[in-house]
Amino acid sequence: MKKEHTLLITLSILCLCSCQTKTEQPSATYDIGLVEAKKITLPIDEKTYFLSKSIFQFEEDGKEYLHFENSRKGMYEIVTFDLEKQDVHRRLPIQPEGPNGIPAMYGSKPYPDSENYLIFQGMAFRITQMDGEGNVIRNYQLKSPGRFVRVMLASFCYFPSFVRDSVLYFDQPVASRKKRNLDNYPLFAGLDLRTGELGFAPLYFPTTFKGDYSHITSGDRFTYDYNYKEDRLVCSFIESDSIMVTDDLSNVKWYNAKSLFLNSMTPYLNDMQEDVNDIIRYEEAPKYWHLMYDKYRDVYYRFAEMPCELAKDEDPYDEFTPKAREFTVIILDKDFRIIGETKFPGNKYFYKMSFVGRDGLYISENNPANPEFDEDKLVFACFKLENTNN
Repeated sequence: MKKEHTLLITLSILCLCSCQTKTEQPSATYDIGLVEAKKITLPIDEKTYFLSKSIFQFEEDGKEYLHFENSRKGMYEIVTFDLEKQDVHRRLPIQPEGPNGIPAMYGSKPYPDSENYLIFQGMAFRITQMDGEGNVIRNYQLKSPGRFVRVMLASFCYFPSFVRDSVLYFDQPVASRKKRNLDNYPLFAGLDLRTGELGFAPLYFPTTFKGDYSHITSGDRFTYDYNYKEDRLVCSFIESDSIMVTDDLSNVKWYNAKSLFLNSMTPYLNDMQEDVNDIIRYEEAPKYWHLMYDKYRDVYYRFAEMPCELAKDEDPYDEFTPKAREFTVIILDKDFRIIGETKFPGNKYFYKMSFVGRDGLYISENNPANPEFDEDKLVFACFKLENTNN
């Protein structure tokens, strides 16, 4: 898993930053904020690890569930939690061999509008559609002559994928360090779920990235979410004040989504050395990360990581590093106007395990530095939108 974490880091710029040790007040305030409404606790057993790279909320027969990929303790399994009962609803063990075998699972999510699943098989470069009984319905081989194709069905870095006109779209990184013209490099690949054909959306890296560079680093990294109500894709580059919006996967508009707590940022392209000091500088630097759409309240959440300093005993490759990092959630309305921003303390939450539900935005409290941390259960705090100036 360290290799996965390092890959994400080494595709990103390392920038120096100052340390922020206490909460600062923004230069302006908003009326809307996120206020904790309740907590939910989901039980896990000794075979289930509390960290999952793929968690997704979904509804089925009028009920609300959480898809949880358990692939960390020598087994592969999809656990579905009933969010109302706060208990396990069903388990789907994934067999490593046989006609329905999946040797390695590197991301999964509920199949759109059905009780099936989509599972990515990692180095096999294959996406599998599987039913609720563990039977393989179809395998999609990802082949693209002359071009690398990466798939991540993940919530940890919030690459959820989306389906439009029966095509499954997933983001594409810059695959090579060789010089290339990025304005001709697609942001998304698309797999036709009817025919199995693989193609690329006519949506390319923004003009900021035009030109040839010897090394492309953080400027190319982004997270995204899809608004099915409006057929609208929203992308958040980790070093950009603005977010990118498109309704046709071709023409784009940009909207300011800057945190009041951070200085202005624009994508920075530069050479990068891959030693441990660079990794530390990257981890300590401010950046934007998750971008999530809330279909229940028709708003968007953009997460911003505050600058911080790693503790002397912290492993820079650890998935929870830095545990003390503060972060904010910027709230944008359906027209991408900023209506609020709420700051969260370090050493308590682990926002990379977050999801949107009927009752609000759920953020994990399974941070090992949290004094109340318990690896035998999943704890999520549910935050609702509220007028904080009343």
